[in-house]
Amino acid sequence: MVMNRVGILLDSSILRGIPAGRTKQESLACYELAAASCGLTVCFLRLEDVDLLTGKCKAYIRKNQRYQMHHIEIPKVIHNRAMHFSKISHYLIAGLIQRGIPIFNVRNRYGKDEIYRLLMNNTELSDHLPETELASTETIQRMLERHRDLILKPVSSSIGKGIMRIIHEHGNGEIFITSARDKKQNHYPMRKGELPAAVYAHIREKNYLVQERIPLAAYEGRPIDLRVSVQRGSAGCWNVTGMYAKVAPPDHFVTNVAQGGMALPYDVIHPFVLPSHSLPALVQQIHHLAVTAARHLSHTLPGLADLGFDMALTSEGEIYFIECNGRDQRYGFRKAGMDKEWLESYRTPIAYARFLLDQG
Repeated sequence: MVMNRVGILLDSSILRGIPAGRTKQESLACYELAAASCGLTVCFLRLEDVDLLTGKCKAYIRKNQRYQMHHIEIPKVIHNRAMHFSKISHYLIAGLIQRGIPIFNVRNRYGKDEIYRLLMNNTELSDHLPETELASTETIQRMLERHRDLILKPVSSSIGKGIMRIIHEHGNGEIFITSARDKKQNHYPMRKGELPAAVYAHIREKNYLVQERIPLAAYEGRPIDLRVSVQRGSAGCWNVTGMYAKVAPPDHFVTNVAQGGMALPYDVIHPFVLPSHSLPALVQQIHHLAVTAARHLSHTLPGLADLGFDMALTSEGEIYFIECNGRDQRYGFRKAGMDKEWLESYRTPIAYARFLLDQG
């Protein structure tokens, strides 16, 4: 039935791979299982295949054990899993919204500076944010005076690309710059607080943040942080779907799985990371902060429903927000062997789509 269709907006490269079953990190099988549990049918489409004049679109639908392209009415609810930057994309999205079609996670790339500013406006959350400024010659020098360990990260980047770390004592120290190509880090000396040309080249090329580095708790001597998936579900409310630990590669400071980090269930490694802290109490606090942040952001950012927070733990059990991902890739759950949470991370947004359809 037309009313039971939910559209999944995908990037062109992923949509093209559907007939051959090459959809990168998106699991179409998980969407199908989630839809079946909610009495729905999923169809997969690109924004450019939407015709606002006719109210029709082209979409892949699974029939007879294979995906076929069909011309159908535009689904009544759409879950966005694509990145849209062009003017025509924004025009099409606005047209869909004008037709009364809810699109959740309509925008899923936010500048790290924007998220930081919004979270700072919440008095409860602001205590869990590292000191952060837009990077410039002046702000970096100012932060060097206040902190002996700094992180520089692109405002609009993901999966750990281009991150730099500065470790120093009284201006003398070392700088490490990650390389997206080979997942290694280049090393530069720093003397008398003078940054090497490579650092300035990076911050001239794109906008960066400079941030105090939180002293991360460690597992087997390797820094860890947490990915916490927070989603709206069948009642339209925010809840934590699951969380896992990201463990940095040996002799590396970046924990991102795409940069060689390892995903592990946090409850398994907790006794080795924070043995003197209660696991239930810590998890409860993390969940509370993550849901509070999602609710707070959704007051300002329209259409949020599916977020992934990177959260830091210190060896003292303190919790900090590091980043917010508007398109959580979810595959970390599978890499961590957390198949139940992996499936649930697909089911929950589809249950939210069911909620929106029933509301309409």
